[in-house]
Amino acid sequence: MKTKKIVAIVLILCFIVAPLVAIDDYKPSNVVYKQVAEPFVGTSVRIMGMGGAGLGVKGYHDSFLYNPANLVRSGFKFSFPSVTVTAYNPKAILESGAIEEFEKGTDAGMVSGAQKFLGTIQKNYGDLITTDLSTTVTLGSFGLSLQVQERLMTYKPGADLTATNLVAQITTAATAGFGFRINLSQSMSIDLGVSAQAVYKAYLKAQSASTITSMVADENSDPAKKFMNETPLMAGYALPLSAGINVNLPLGLTVSPVAKNINGNYTMNTYDSVNDWAEEVLGQRLSENLDDDASTAPIETDWTIESPWRLDAGLTWKPNIGSLIRPIIAVDVVDVMAMSGKTGDDLTRAFFEQTRLGASVRLLSLLDFRYGLNKGYQSIGVGFDLLIFHIDAAYYTQEYGPSIGDKPIDALSLRFSLFSR
Repeated sequence: MKTKKIVAIVLILCFIVAPLVAIDDYKPSNVVYKQVAEPFVGTSVRIMGMGGAGLGVKGYHDSFLYNPANLVRSGFKFSFPSVTVTAYNPKAILESGAIEEFEKGTDAGMVSGAQKFLGTIQKNYGDLITTDLSTTVTLGSFGLSLQVQERLMTYKPGADLTATNLVAQITTAATAGFGFRINLSQSMSIDLGVSAQAVYKAYLKAQSASTITSMVADENSDPAKKFMNETPLMAGYALPLSAGINVNLPLGLTVSPVAKNINGNYTMNTYDSVNDWAEEVLGQRLSENLDDDASTAPIETDWTIESPWRLDAGLTWKPNIGSLIRPIIAVDVVDVMAMSGKTGDDLTRAFFEQTRLGASVRLLSLLDFRYGLNKGYQSIGVGFDLLIFHIDAAYYTQEYGPSIGDKPIDALSLRFSLFSR
């Protein structure tokens, strides 16, 4: 009951303001929805602990999701379930005193805690919480993964803590991949891999006064039913492809160019309500229809979210110094093509912004210690394996502004999985 009360108070404080814009445009061209255009990438606690690097790191059940060439000779791996929860701004939340106010359990404490919590949300874009569920299996050089991600994004146009928009998005993805090896010599080989993905994305209209206050204020109707019948939902699919190469060199070196998100544009539909989407797509409404004459067909069909492809490149060093200690050093450069044509200081700046550095040390096949640098922001991570139980944690910082230092947001990710690591 206490948790429900906290959530209710936070939501009410979020939405007791006038709408920021006339939100009848739910596309990424509207500043509120810009983040929904980002390509889908499941949260990898391992990679985030290494500063976002790891294109050439093999041996994990999800390695092929970041480079399909990692499937070559991956053997049998199975992970089910894999659950990852990521909370943003944890340092600011702890320092704000919001948790202490919530623990008081009084109405005044709840309101004060909610105000302090909302005060941790910074201006412009950000994330509040992300949850990932997945199951992955590899067999030989084949791989299959099913992923579901819930993401709650924020957009805050000014300093007013109540002037916050929340955009809820759910993405499902099914990925299949295959890899094969070309041996050049005893110490050199080339691994090639491709993967195809079917992604379905759905996000709700940003929540503001026009939705929440009107639903709560109407004493003659059920707010939950009104939400299901009056909240627009945008949904659609994409069929992106990825292709990767691992050039395996002597001394444990691997060079990895990877082309990602080829054919990644989304074909979208806009539905007048969540119930309309459910009836059209699932064949069944989620609650009673408040208007028997309402149409369930999409109100706008086949519009596009553009999501361009990119070329990443990585260098991985995995020296073989025995089974007790297994170190890995990885250097990745994301979106290599974006640096073309730049010279001098612009090229140096772009290289620094797009380079990811990471290191990992595995001890006694039980513990992983990870460290990374992403745009100069440090990250740390740890992994613990005990028989079929695996726990990973990472604390890192991501940049949400146009330049380094504009809007860094720290995040804490925890992952639990069974069977293969």
